[in-house]
Amino acid sequence: MAQESDTKANSDLTTHIFSSRLLKAIKVQTPSEFLAKATYMSRKHEPESIDFTEGDAHELPPPGFVEAIQRWSVPQNESWFGYKENLPESRAAVSSALKTQRGISIAPEDIFMTNGSLIGIVICLQMLTEMGDEVIIITPPWLNYRRMIHVAGAVPVGVPVDSITFDLDLDLIAAAITERTRAIIVNSPHNPTGKIFSAITLEQLANVLTNASNRYGKPIYLISDETFSRIVFDRRTCPSPTQFYPFSFLIYGYSKAWMAPGQRIGYIALPPTMPERELMRRVISKLQGSPFGWCFPSALMQYALADLEQLTIDIDHLQHKRDWMVKALQEMGYKLHIPEGTFFLLVQSPWSDDCAFAELLASHDVFVFPGTPQEIPGYFRISLTAHEDMISRALPKFQAAIEHVAANALA
Repeated sequence: MAQESDTKANSDLTTHIFSSRLLKAIKVQTPSEFLAKATYMSRKHEPESIDFTEGDAHELPPPGFVEAIQRWSVPQNESWFGYKENLPESRAAVSSALKTQRGISIAPEDIFMTNGSLIGIVICLQMLTEMGDEVIIITPPWLNYRRMIHVAGAVPVGVPVDSITFDLDLDLIAAAITERTRAIIVNSPHNPTGKIFSAITLEQLANVLTNASNRYGKPIYLISDETFSRIVFDRRTCPSPTQFYPFSFLIYGYSKAWMAPGQRIGYIALPPTMPERELMRRVISKLQGSPFGWCFPSALMQYALADLEQLTIDIDHLQHKRDWMVKALQEMGYKLHIPEGTFFLLVQSPWSDDCAFAELLASHDVFVFPGTPQEIPGYFRISLTAHEDMISRALPKFQAAIEHVAANALA
């Protein structure tokens, strides 16, 4: 009887813990939940509406994308569309591209295919954290980080970027590390600021993490979300933290570079300096299909990856849109940082209440994403994935909105 009672008690405790994890995760507001309460949701499908809220595709994927999907969708055997964890061809394609495009040497056997970067991050969190562990995130964050950490049973700890430069604040990161810290998520180029963290900064971050790991007698892992690493401007390079810190994971997803958010494929990559790589390989392999259920990476996208790897959206065209909007908005009187990468412009709101200013723009049929739900109040974000006609129609409306602010200030 005592054993049955203990079993029931343990079961009840597990149910309570699991429920509380899910409840915490559900309470974290996502962009879609915020937008559902805004004017945007009721008007986004109106013909005159101009949607700059998220990095959705408003232009076609790069040439060759459709042809590659068509070519590899023809089955070559009866198991062509069966479950595939890590096809040798896809691993080899990733390894070769990392070397030629970014100068990063990672062996094919240290690359693990996933359904995009989100699943890669989830796998790392499930592997690295236990109940009550802390995971540092850089704020303003990609909003799903908090929810993913809660689902893993860990606690997100936000550390803001430098308010002037948007660079990592290494002193604040060092101060945030405790004996419960198990990992830090770094996103470069950073969404939503567009900042690329330099090699010097990442090397200094590695020193901070190494010192803290030695102090607490256990490694603090770095999860490097490099989703936007190919979307950089002015011929910049985007260094990876995995080149400076051995206890790090490179996470990548291709959908942004292809402007095909529904066709998901990505990977986790282990640097050659990662200790206990053989153990890591075994654990990741077990988690590949089941971080949230049956999540094996797409067989079709893996087949096509050798062809798709060389494709990316037209960066020169994206940079043209960035430069166009930056110049026009600055001439109107808006203040903004010029992003070094990503799809986004982060603009200071003329009103301290950025949500109210977003609603003002909505009254002019322009929809932007306010900073408050992104943990950067006083700003709003514009997506550069908009096509040129949208930008042309929107700029006079941005002008009208800031003139409205000026007129009311004088009244």
